[in-house]
Parts: sequence; C-alpha cells; structure tokens
Amino acid sequence: MKEMTVKRVIVGSLSTNCYIIKHSESRDAVVIDPGDDLTVIQDALFRMDAVCRLILLTHGHFDHILAVGDLRGHTVPVAIHKDDAHMLTERDVFSSVIPYDPRPFEPADFLFDGEGLYSAAGFEFYVVPTPGHTPGSVCYIFDGMMFTGDTLFKRSIGTTHLGGNEEQLMRSLRALKDMPGDYDVYPGHDDPTTLVDEKRFNPYLKNL
Repeated sequence: MKEMTVKRVIVGSLSTNCYIIKHSESRDAVVIDPGDDLTVIQDALFRMDAVCRLILLTHGHFDHILAVGDLRGHTVPVAIHKDDAHMLTERDVFSSVIPYDPRPFEPADFLFDGEGLYSAAGFEFYVVPTPGHTPGSVCYIFDGMMFTGDTLFKRSIGTTHLGGNEEQLMRSLRALKDMPGDYDVYPGHDDPTTLVDEKRFNPYLKNL
C-alpha cells in the first residue's frame, strides 16, 4: 500500500479541521471537509506539491463545506452520504446560523449508502456511517487513520442540536468503541487523538 501523508488545515470562523491526504509517490490528494478559506487550502496543497483529485465530506454542515464549490471547479468529484446530500443544494437552512446566506452548490458526484470499501481517484478508503450529529455523518478510514468529522472529538463528541439525533449518535459511538485495534483519529474540530485513548479517557465512550 502506498504511504500517505496528512496535513491539517484549520479554516473558517468555527476553526474547522480540513485535511489533505497525499500519496507519497504522486501529487494526488484527497481533501476532507474544505470548510472555508479556499486560499489557505490552496496554499497548503501548493506547499505539499499536491493536486486535489477528490473531495470527501464527513457531513453537510456549513462549516465543513463552504469551500467545496470553488475547490471542486469543473473536474474534482465530491462525495457525501446520501442522507446529507441535500445540504449542498439547500444551504439556505443555515441562514439563521451564519451572518450571510451563501449560494448553494451543485449536487455531489457520489453518494455513499452504507458501510464499505471504496476506491476513487487512486485512493482506497473505508466508509463507516455514523449518523447522529447529522443523519448522513460518516467516518473515513485510510490505512490506520480515521477521520471522524463531528461524531467523535478528543475527549468529547458532537452535538445533535443542528438536525441530529441523540439515540443515533450513541449507537454510532458504541460502534466506534467496539471497533478492534487502534486508529489515529482526526476529528472535525480540535486536536487529533487515537481511538484507544478515546476508549480509555473519553467520558462519553467510557459510559456507553
């Protein structure tokens, strides 16, 4: 399996983590959750000598998608779970949350539906549906790295007050807790952690 490097780029007014995953043997890169600040993301890609070939969204909240339209251009495919797909094209739902009403985007190119291994743009990754924060929240797994969006944070978890469901979130967290082995966890906000540490020290997972 090709080695990959990961770069965290903190973007937007809510300090969202955008991640760039790049093959060590090529310029191909995946961008996860381009939440704002297109120029910052483009600068990070340039410094990594990387070209975005695929955009993956952990969910559809505005702070994770604001740079999608400009970053995708006319060639870069965008993927999201089917249950959050409408958030790309009906973003006026967030007009009461942010100080402006951004234009909607074109529909996603790929819609995930269920757990499984996927291959796109030269990358292989596993998709784990983790509904709760939003109906279509997912985690992405790349060779020992888990990108959890707003489902699991370091010592914390996501909220359910923007279209989420607490019962679903608890089931999703239980599924993550029950996963064997360890992963480097890259959340949608705050610092990276590991799955083993969260099983040991995250009060929400400990109490499941």
